[in-house]
Amino acid sequence: MAVTKRQHSEMTDKYHIFRALLLSMGMVMGWLGPAQATTIQKFTFEEMVDLSVLIIEGEVLSVTSLQSGELIISRVLFQVDDVLKGLDPGAFIELDFLGGGDQDKSITVSGQDIPETGERGFYFIESLEGHSVNPLVGWSQGHFRIHKGPKGEEYLETDIQQEVVDLTQNKNTVLAAKLRQMKFSSKLVEDAWFTPVSPQELRDAVRGQLD
Repeated sequence: MAVTKRQHSEMTDKYHIFRALLLSMGMVMGWLGPAQATTIQKFTFEEMVDLSVLIIEGEVLSVTSLQSGELIISRVLFQVDDVLKGLDPGAFIELDFLGGGDQDKSITVSGQDIPETGERGFYFIESLEGHSVNPLVGWSQGHFRIHKGPKGEEYLETDIQQEVVDLTQNKNTVLAAKLRQMKFSSKLVEDAWFTPVSPQELRDAVRGQLD
């Protein structure tokens, strides 16, 4: 029986909630052994736009740790500066991410990328229902931080770019060695996997897809 993307997302969330509970009890090492990883489906930029119910540009005003039974969530308060897709939520919006804590108790979810106080960025939101492990599309894939360069120019940081850099710079893998020997058309690579590198490029790409 085929599994829809929604069913896949729900099963993934249930797995990570269960895994977070094990982490909170210190049992993961014994159950999973030394190799621990989180598997997240990789999306193209176009797929992330399609899957988002809301895409905002904004700033993180605060991150508050809250306990819910055995779980700890991080409630992130965003100031909404612009809405690129979806219904305008108003000046502020709160999203919950599983994990976080303080010196007394904390929960860490492998692969979780919780926005930090003071950061600015673009956030591709898949769910507003408040019960997701991570409400962003593809977890960190839907999380684009805005940074400023030495001359004041703005650029984006995202795990999508980091994965590409890691693959091509890793000299210890056979695959990377083969890739360095191959000749690629820059247009082909751009069409196959588009990743915006500046805030304006991201804004234009989202609006262009929705037009």
